Amino acid sequence: MGESTSRVAYMRRCDSGDRWPGQGRRMPRAQSSRVVDLLLAARRLLDDGRLPHPEHVVDLGSARAVLRSVWSEAMSSLGSGTAPSPELVSMLGEVKEIDEQLLLDQLAHQDRALQRVRAALAQLGEARTSTALLDTAASTACGLGFDRSIVSRVADSLWIPERVHVERDPAWAEEILAMGRTHPQTLDGRIVESEMVRRRTSLLVDEVQERPGVNRPIADASMSRSYCAAPIVVHGVVAGFVHADCYYQQRNVDPLDRQLLTLYAQGLGQALSRTMVLDEMDQIRADVDRLARRVTDAREGDLGDGWWGHGENGRVTEGAPVTHTGPQRSVVDGFLRSAPVDPSLTRREVEVLRLMATGDTNARIAGRLVISEGTVKSHVKHILRKLGAANRAEAVSHWLRAEHDRSGRGAAGPAGYR
Repeated sequence: MGESTSRVAYMRRCDSGDRWPGQGRRMPRAQSSRVVDLLLAARRLLDDGRLPHPEHVVDLGSARAVLRSVWSEAMSSLGSGTAPSPELVSMLGEVKEIDEQLLLDQLAHQDRALQRVRAALAQLGEARTSTALLDTAASTACGLGFDRSIVSRVADSLWIPERVHVERDPAWAEEILAMGRTHPQTLDGRIVESEMVRRRTSLLVDEVQERPGVNRPIADASMSRSYCAAPIVVHGVVAGFVHADCYYQQRNVDPLDRQLLTLYAQGLGQALSRTMVLDEMDQIRADVDRLARRVTDAREGDLGDGWWGHGENGRVTEGAPVTHTGPQRSVVDGFLRSAPVDPSLTRREVEVLRLMATGDTNARIAGRLVISEGTVKSHVKHILRKLGAANRAEAVSHWLRAEHDRSGRGAAGPAGYR
């Protein structure tokens, strides 16, 4: 897309580039005016050099911080031994009254925010496939009170955006998505999102345009000043991220925004686990239906090209190696994720063991978990010792045998045969 028609270029021309003051929800004008008037009165009565400037009253948090400063200075003045003026006593009463009202407003805002989270999670619960879930995840995240969101996946230590939603501007969303996919970032510790994989914790990132260690292509395309992000955890592994900011509101995100997105990402991870199972069940049903059709065709004398080692195009495939890819590999992966583990293993050792079972090398495991190869070797050594295994294959066999033993205990007949 040329510079003249680029949505990103147009938005950059419209953007002043100024920093946004404060954090969190902006205050109604009537409330902020009342706090400013009280601050100006305090500056007249007290040492104004120790009190904040009125321009610091931006949001709920900053307003309450200003009130605390006024209260502290007023109480210090009362403790100096001089007779308190009626104006000062009256001002203290007003500080307490306004602060209590702001606290009630803050609690009400938090309650409404949690209601939005519940509504968003209920919407995720309606998805029946993983594709349908991802198609709505980014827009549903904006329902929490954000203006823009990005849902990404993590694959082989690469951060790859999957869906981008920008309120009222799908063209801008498409360009941000294209920029992120064209320049996938490696989670090697140099960008802040690496910590989400390492520690499974959410992030609040401010001063994005000046900060090193951010996804620079997306930061430049989005012109974000402040964002929060949370990991999407599926079966104990970070499968992706959710990012969100409040660009149109021109406000920096705050700890409450981070908490809301964390709750949403946790629900999204659970919903993704559910839809993955549904996808696998659909694939199994499709495989059974296909096998049933082939058996029916055989009974009717129509073997088709797919029998006797011939593919659908008639080419002989006898002797060709059989590889498990696509849906079949997905079913295998699902089994490995659900297999029990020895209780003596730590959470990280469990992750390493599961990746060992899929055939990953130490280097590949290190890349997936964003740890050093030496750390992986140390985990493998501990796994072998705890499971009493001589090598990696024996450790995996021990693990999978535990699943077989568990499923066979309830089987009828000798040795678990049905």
